[in-house]
Amino acid sequence: MGKLFGTFGVRGIANEKITPEFAMKIGMAFGTMLKREGRKKPVVVVGRDTRVSGEMLKNALISGLLSVGCDVIDVGIAPTPAVQWATKYFNADGGAVITASHNPPEYNGIKLLEPNGMGLKKEREAIVEELFFKEDFDRAKWYEIGEVRREDIIKPYIEAIKSKVDVEAIKKRRPFVVVDTSNGAGSLTLPYLLRELGCKVVSVNAHPDGHFPARNPEPNEENLRGFMEIVKALGADFGVAQDGDADRAVFIDEKGRFIQGDKTFALVADAVLRENGGGLLVTTVATSNLLDDIAKRNNAKVLRTKVGDLIVARALLEHNGTIGGEENGGVIFPDHVLGRDGAMTVAKIVEIFAKSGKKFSELIDELPEYYQIKTKRHVEGDRYKIVNKVAEMAKERGYTVDTTDGAKIIFEDGWVLVRASGTEPIIRIFSEAKSEEKAEEYLNLGLELLEKALEA
Repeated sequence: MGKLFGTFGVRGIANEKITPEFAMKIGMAFGTMLKREGRKKPVVVVGRDTRVSGEMLKNALISGLLSVGCDVIDVGIAPTPAVQWATKYFNADGGAVITASHNPPEYNGIKLLEPNGMGLKKEREAIVEELFFKEDFDRAKWYEIGEVRREDIIKPYIEAIKSKVDVEAIKKRRPFVVVDTSNGAGSLTLPYLLRELGCKVVSVNAHPDGHFPARNPEPNEENLRGFMEIVKALGADFGVAQDGDADRAVFIDEKGRFIQGDKTFALVADAVLRENGGGLLVTTVATSNLLDDIAKRNNAKVLRTKVGDLIVARALLEHNGTIGGEENGGVIFPDHVLGRDGAMTVAKIVEIFAKSGKKFSELIDELPEYYQIKTKRHVEGDRYKIVNKVAEMAKERGYTVDTTDGAKIIFEDGWVLVRASGTEPIIRIFSEAKSEEKAEEYLNLGLELLEKALEA
């Protein structure tokens, strides 16, 4: 039997790997599992991002669900976190999102959701996989076939976010924000949310277009160079860019500087932990030690997990965490959605900015300073075995090694992480320290150990 799901859902080239037949079988397998769990007429919320193949795959998935007797709430084009929120909002038995997140336009994928909106648990994914590969489906009799109803969730989703921030404080300062939604699902939410919060808004790349004509939907520094110039030239207070399904938000300050996701996560975590009088911050082994400083400042604890937003979300739920996030600009507010939510992140940052009375660059520059270097190596073969070898060699040299996810060598003033990608034939090497020289030194150590592991 093959393996269907990755860290969160399944994705691939549309109409090659992710075909209508594939999507229909996923719907049939998911619906069959729900029915066998005792739900007589399961209700599933289905939404998609703006990709060209999205409507085709959504309709196929819905057909599969209907054929096994599920009812479907079709919410149309919506950010992934909005579909997650809607699954809980409608008290549905599950949800599904047709999206490939930040991948190029030829990709698409499917994410399945728990009733609380969180990504499907591993043990339930395994059941869906078995049903999928065995084609063991409980087809409904003709009079038990499910029905579809369509719901617009954008407005209630925006209202839910507004209810969690100080709108009056934001309106009082009226921040000037430039928005780049990458022609993705965030085009239908973020510009409107900001306007309703009282911001002055200029939008670019905000018409939904699944070809992603303006830029690659991955909101990294290389893809946002033009946007960085726009933010600076317009004299905005800051800019914010999203990926294709709007579960992340990446910020540009008024000077046109690209702000690493660790830093905006730190701003949000600092505010949320302070408001809660401490708590538990959940993040990954790849995230900056800056988050430990923020937790200490607020008398909070830190739990570090493997890389992956779904893993962070599960840990937040299991340990009653207060706030969670990753180094890529993804923040999870567990009392809102058990998954990354770019729009909620933006709303909180806007509130923090409005209440501070400071420039955005000042808020960033006041954070404890760390230097990071990131690189990667193309590696064929068993990447996990190679990374395990790196960990063994590091331990033999007497280093402190964390093997939660890869090999993380820990020093008093920093660390280096050598980690196998779960989706690509690459090994990533991240280093961090309190000085650029040390960060470079730690990176070189990671690269040296990787080379030796490859030769072994």
